Amino acid sequence: MDNASQPLISVIMPVYNSEKYLQEAVESILGQTLADFELIAIDDGSTDESAAVLESFRQADKRVIVLLHSQNQGIIAALNNALPLARGKYITRMDADDISLPERFEKQASFLEEHPGIDVVGSAAQMVDERGKNIGILSAPLDDLAIHWASIFSSPFIQATAMFRHSVINENGLQYRGTMEQSYDFDFSIRLLEHAHAINFAEPLYIYRIHSASVTSYFKNNADRKSGVILTNIQKRFPGLAISYEQVRQVSGALRGKPSMRWKRAEAADTYLRVWQTFSESHSSDPGFRSLQTNVALIAAKLTLYPPLQLGWRKALRHIFEIEPHWYVAFVRKFPEMVSTKIHSQLIQQNRK
Repeated sequence: MDNASQPLISVIMPVYNSEKYLQEAVESILGQTLADFELIAIDDGSTDESAAVLESFRQADKRVIVLLHSQNQGIIAALNNALPLARGKYITRMDADDISLPERFEKQASFLEEHPGIDVVGSAAQMVDERGKNIGILSAPLDDLAIHWASIFSSPFIQATAMFRHSVINENGLQYRGTMEQSYDFDFSIRLLEHAHAINFAEPLYIYRIHSASVTSYFKNNADRKSGVILTNIQKRFPGLAISYEQVRQVSGALRGKPSMRWKRAEAADTYLRVWQTFSESHSSDPGFRSLQTNVALIAAKLTLYPPLQLGWRKALRHIFEIEPHWYVAFVRKFPEMVSTKIHSQLIQQNRK
């Protein structure tokens, strides 16, 4: 393959019975201000008119490549079948029910071109409902340190927004693992970040559609299955840290605001801080460490103090003072917004596609 034929970006779009939103999704890609890309769409055995919609785009635009599965194989197989076909210097995802804003590719690719030390660029997203009505902004941790910290407990990217260097995938033999089921994106992010530096734009470059039939809605109902991935990641990164599956499950549930964790949040906060202390041992000199440590303390404080007088609250509060003696100053200042938002929606976003 000569360089003249190589697109700058390869876009991978798994499609399964997505006829309702598919045309709008594809048009959002073809309408990008940066036109140097290929769109690899994988129809995974759809039983609606998705394949016909894709074929019409393929005939009209040579940048569109369509891969057909005669039977439904699942999203992991669709992604892995598309990865070897990707020719771009950069690779990104696109969900068949979402929308990429017009300048998304231009802004992300330009940043990667200008910053060779960064390997992954994601962004915030505008959430909409089935009718396209705005329902809020989904944000993500912005800098590399915050992203690596957030990746311990969940994916630090709004997954389909992430654009990454093809070379990182090739050099490390990365692909999606079929054994991960609902945690395939999270697992991929963890393994990608073992070899990569990353940032997220605060600006929304993506429109993320929430609807009852979406893959993400299904995954959120199975969020507890991520606990095994989280535990394996912690044991690999911090082999000297003693932590159980139940403790991981408590932290993960508490950070998501799960009702069953209501009276175990202080215990979860103490575990959360133990993981942070181990993480901080190798990152205390990094830019942004002090700011991130304050945010970690605030998250732990919110877990510990709401509801009040939980089992273990004294121990957790002492732990918070140990890592950030003046946490309460920032806590009082941020109190109004903290009590009106979910734990990580305002501080460190961790609940992702």
